[in-house]
Amino acid sequence: MVLTGTAEVLLGIITVTVVAGFAGILYFLSRIDRALARQHHGGTSSPPGSPEEPVPGEPARLRTALNPQTTGSLEESLGAIGEKYSLASFTLATADGLLIGSTRPGGEDEAARYSHLYTQGRLQDETGAELLGIPYRGETVVGIARPSEHLSTEEMRALEEDTRDALRHWV
Repeated sequence: MVLTGTAEVLLGIITVTVVAGFAGILYFLSRIDRALARQHHGGTSSPPGSPEEPVPGEPARLRTALNPQTTGSLEESLGAIGEKYSLASFTLATADGLLIGSTRPGGEDEAARYSHLYTQGRLQDETGAELLGIPYRGETVVGIARPSEHLSTEEMRALEEDTRDALRHWV
């Protein structure tokens, strides 16, 4: 009888150890799967459906990846970029003032005016518009952003990269 009680305790310990071992193996396999999925999707953005891991000290809007393929047009991509960076409007123009795309009506006048300001070397105006030059296919595309608050240098770089991605997809 004493031997049976000892055997039951021993079997219980073995069972708990095996269950804990399987749980550990599943945990590490899920981490490996996530790492491989991140590597497969370019290494910088999380795969669809997985929670994004925050980067300390980096603004949340720089961590959010935009995929132009999920939008139906260049204007929709510009709208998504505008939402990401809290822009009141976002317009793209050629360096000589022709409208490429805009999130606001009447973008033709804005494209002409601000392209001219950009060619004169001005990167801001009194209304709060911030201008950026985006090299694309040997030309400069002028981005006219109207942020709700001033964008940092890192945010401007990220805005430029998101815009370049949208241009690659749509233009």
